[in-house]
Amino acid sequence: MNDLLQIIVLSIIQGITEFLPISSSAHLIIVPTIFNWNTQGILLDVSMHFGSLLAVIIFYFKNISEFRNSKTLDHYIDTKKVLIGSLPVLVFGFLFHDYITENLRTINVIALLTIVVALLFLFTETLKKGEKKISNITNLDIFLIGIMQTTALVPGTSRSAIIILTAIVLGYNKKSSIKIALILSFPVIFAAMLYELYSIKSYMLDMHLLINISFSVFISFLVSYIVIINFLKFIDKIGFYPFMIYRLILGVCLLVFFT
Repeated sequence: MNDLLQIIVLSIIQGITEFLPISSSAHLIIVPTIFNWNTQGILLDVSMHFGSLLAVIIFYFKNISEFRNSKTLDHYIDTKKVLIGSLPVLVFGFLFHDYITENLRTINVIALLTIVVALLFLFTETLKKGEKKISNITNLDIFLIGIMQTTALVPGTSRSAIIILTAIVLGYNKKSSIKIALILSFPVIFAAMLYELYSIKSYMLDMHLLINISFSVFISFLVSYIVIINFLKFIDKIGFYPFMIYRLILGVCLLVFFT
């Protein structure tokens, strides 16, 4: 496949999956494996995530502006709580990055976690629906969410899924759970980008690669922002069942055809 076309396809996939509870990192491994593509490399992975990060920044600051105008806290977590929720995954990511990269980025692991998280999610749908809003979040709640977020370092878990799942179990409503996941994505994506950029050598850059990077950032940003807005808009209508059914089907297919 043409390199640019491959990057466009993967950027779209990144934009769609980053904020849905279906694991973007897993899909960026699965899709090239299925089609026998060459790996896109660290730099392009970082570029795709940078596009998603830009979407989060615009979404977040748009909501901060609304917060200042309306004087409500419905979209807001203060900086202290963001740090409390992010610290566990940043520490674990730093300590275990190499081990996870070398040992846990496999189709078997992805398939099993894809199924397990889907089953856990389906179980939470049987629980009494929570009414707590993001404005009610406590230091303990955000810390517990942060601890659970560390499991998303392993592809197949999904950072969004595990945060949403934990928040729902703690009694938060669906929209607040999604907003918590979005807000906590900023420091995690940003830290991951810095870590990967540190390992990139300047001689790797050329005009062809810069074009691919530009496309990946733009497409990932555009798709990510569209997904964020519509996910929040329609989640009360569609619920999480479609995503969990998809995870179950995907996990079973991976076990059947790739193990």
